[in-house]
Amino acid sequence: MKINYYKIAFYIWTGILFTLTSIPKLQSPLDDSLNIDKLAHFIVYLIFAYLFMKMFNEKQYIQKLKLLSILAVLVPIFDELHQIPIPGRSFSYFDILADFLGFLAVIIYFKIKLK
Repeated sequence: MKINYYKIAFYIWTGILFTLTSIPKLQSPLDDSLNIDKLAHFIVYLIFAYLFMKMFNEKQYIQKLKLLSILAVLVPIFDELHQIPIPGRSFSYFDILADFLGFLAVIIYFKIKLK
């Protein structure tokens, strides 16, 4: 039986994301001055989407791109909604946009790779 390390990495990454977004936010002066938060959102979900796609073989990419497109809309919204009751966290449309752009970058990458 072949071990799918991408699948393992995806599930670990998803668990880390959920855990970190469930912790009350620590305030940092760097977040506001350099807007690192939006870049972090982009990178985190770029990795999430990439690992998601790599869990499957190349023959499944077209089908999984459709699912990834749905996830690109739903996951960022649910991520922000689940943070509302957490102290120090809040709902942000800009975070959703940064998350979506991370997904979009991976979708574009795999569409180009398939051609």
